[in-house]
Amino acid sequence: MNQDELVEAIISEVKRVLAQRGITVAPSSKESPAPARHTQEGDSTPAAPSAAGQVPAAESSAAIGITDMSGRQVITQKELEPYKGRTIVVSRKAVLTPLAVDFAREKKITITRTAEPSVKKTDSIRVSATGASVALTISPDFRGDGSILKTILASKSLSVKEFSGGSYEANIKKVADAVAKGTVHFGVCLENTGMIGPIHANRNTRIRAVHCRDTLDARAARVDIEANVIVLDSASNPEAIISGFTGL
Repeated sequence: MNQDELVEAIISEVKRVLAQRGITVAPSSKESPAPARHTQEGDSTPAAPSAAGQVPAAESSAAIGITDMSGRQVITQKELEPYKGRTIVVSRKAVLTPLAVDFAREKKITITRTAEPSVKKTDSIRVSATGASVALTISPDFRGDGSILKTILASKSLSVKEFSGGSYEANIKKVADAVAKGTVHFGVCLENTGMIGPIHANRNTRIRAVHCRDTLDARAARVDIEANVIVLDSASNPEAIISGFTGL
């Protein structure tokens, strides 16, 4: 989506929101202009809007309550706090933390997803990766090399907070608690079957844990259900799943 298409998408979303509130919106620049009224010979001025409450098409997105965050891959509650009651435009691939989702619902923040970020991909990756963190736990009886997953996360500039020692179930709870409190951006569990992680993580009401087997699962988990914990099994491809989930 280029800049013009993004602007049109924003305008369309604004019209939809205003229409729900009973406010008539003036035509955009691509629609027919208002007829001119003549005041003196050789002088004409655009006719005034016929209904009160119309919003000029040239009004800036900032003035009508729209904030563009499409260049960010991870969005937290703290980043949404200044925008109560506004419309936030995010990338279709963006990850919203569970606290951010709950905060947006409570403060009536409209989240609109766009196909492409409004900044270059390299900039998007650089901004999103800086300071992003992951809570990780690996089952003690995992049949494989768990260090590969840690290497993949580190290669994407994601700082890892690993929970180990004690039972795997207890470590899953620690991962879920860290994600729910917002101390990390998302959680990853690595085990043999992929079934234990969701059972224990989803006992936390702020967690959406999903077993992901491939890139398609990971992309759907993030975009469609806004998962914040992903569980990988011993037969999965961790590189494909982490890339699909984070967009990095």
